Amino acid sequence: MYETQPIELFWDNSAGLDAHTVSALNSSGFRPRPVALSQLSNQLVAEEAGPQVVCIQGRPGISETHIRTLRELLGPRVYLILRVGVSDLNTAIVGVKSGVDDVVTDNADAKVWQTVAASARLRLLKYESYVFVDETSQQLLALVERVGASEVTVLLQGATGSGKEVLARLAHDFSPRRDGPFVPVNCAALPENLAESLLFGHMRGAFTGATRNTEGFFTQAHGGTLFLDEVGELSPQLQAKLLRAIQEKDVLPVGSSESRKVDVRIVSATNRDLRSGLNDNPFREDLYFRISTFRINVPSLSARLDDVLPLANFFILKHSRENRTLQFSPEAVAKLLAYPWPGNVRELENVVQRAIVLTTGEVIHSQYLIFDEPMGQQETQRHSAPPAPVVTQPVTDDPEKVDGLQDAMEANEFRIIAETIRTSPTRQAAATALGISERTLRYKLARMRERGLELPRRKSA
Repeated sequence: MYETQPIELFWDNSAGLDAHTVSALNSSGFRPRPVALSQLSNQLVAEEAGPQVVCIQGRPGISETHIRTLRELLGPRVYLILRVGVSDLNTAIVGVKSGVDDVVTDNADAKVWQTVAASARLRLLKYESYVFVDETSQQLLALVERVGASEVTVLLQGATGSGKEVLARLAHDFSPRRDGPFVPVNCAALPENLAESLLFGHMRGAFTGATRNTEGFFTQAHGGTLFLDEVGELSPQLQAKLLRAIQEKDVLPVGSSESRKVDVRIVSATNRDLRSGLNDNPFREDLYFRISTFRINVPSLSARLDDVLPLANFFILKHSRENRTLQFSPEAVAKLLAYPWPGNVRELENVVQRAIVLTTGEVIHSQYLIFDEPMGQQETQRHSAPPAPVVTQPVTDDPEKVDGLQDAMEANEFRIIAETIRTSPTRQAAATALGISERTLRYKLARMRERGLELPRRKSA
């Protein structure tokens, strides 16, 4: 559990480590590791697994610029502590203004360090995004670790919201390229007229608006991993150029007559069967075999139910205030486990966020678990979860008022859907704007019809 996980503490070696301080750190779960600040970098910190903390020694006269530079170097995943003299209030103020996460004094005891450790764990936990509790998940993690350590291309196939990008990042972290860049690309979001330029780069003057030479995603990922999410959405022309780039290990920027060598590992993801001939946008078979040296099927959340409750508790920690303690009632736990989660982890996160908003006490009751699709009426096909509707009623802990609140939320959702359809050129465009699938949109419209509401019509051009 995260409460007992040791924390790697990079300790500014310009400050001594006496026996009293070492004892206080160890009893709080820290593993101090003296290091020179001149050697501290993202690469050094990234060598260690698990939560990490950096403690620097503050001295009178230290500048905000110096601390801010170090803060930017370490990045948001590292919890930064400033250690100051007992009476050095000015340096403590400089540290707070410069973005340190905590300030301690030279004589801090075990109780103080335990408080710091608890805050650090909660903060660092917010950057973890996949839970491996279910046996299926543990087997998946072991497979990703083994495949990640190799140089083969990987294709992650699974439903939307099942955590494919998280697994791609893990594959990168397990690989010999871990010190190189990880560049994620959403292929479905690439503008058709700029997709080639974004992937492979372009030369100055290659097209209107190209005022300078620009690197593409392939070049940016040199020495690291290029993650192609929703790779099946690439056009046939781009598929052909992607195949060449993977085969030849070089790219030809738009407007250039000379190709450039790139050293990139390709990890791809898709939510559909790329080999099926039933798609409007068929996928090249030769490219499929190039990107799927190793194919990993990512299970839906409904196939790893032992992850549901740990994930839900993680989302409580992620989205609630750090000084707020929340827990699920037994009835709420049963309701979470009984739901099939058609929207996978994203839907679970939506449900937990809504419950946090609706709960004013310390216990999340089952009435506050409002699903995207009512239990018993879910679609059999997995799809992405729609965004959480806006709450327009006062927050209440009275269970008798929850039904009315849910009706108000649903009515507000219907208004949003109606307005989006009226202003969108097609139903497909409306579904995209709403962040849901066309199948889900049809379901929502059917619900509106059942309620006797007039179905919206698109505005004429």
